[in-house]
Amino acid sequence: MPDNEYDVYLVPTGKRGEEQNIVSPVAATDVDFYETGIWVRRKGGRNFFPYEQIRTIREHHSGQ
Repeated sequence: MPDNEYDVYLVPTGKRGEEQNIVSPVAATDVDFYETGIWVRRKGGRNFFPYEQIRTIREHHSGQ
């Protein structure tokens, strides 16, 4: 089990989140950073978010 988890807060503009049925914050078990955005691993699978869509990423220990 990972030591850290992440809450990814999204910018409330655009319809992409609504189309994918994604609610901010996105609870993630892992975040991978790339040149154009991040891949977020969560219980429901993986999602890619461009940096323009991300407001904040909060890292915390599991269980907090």
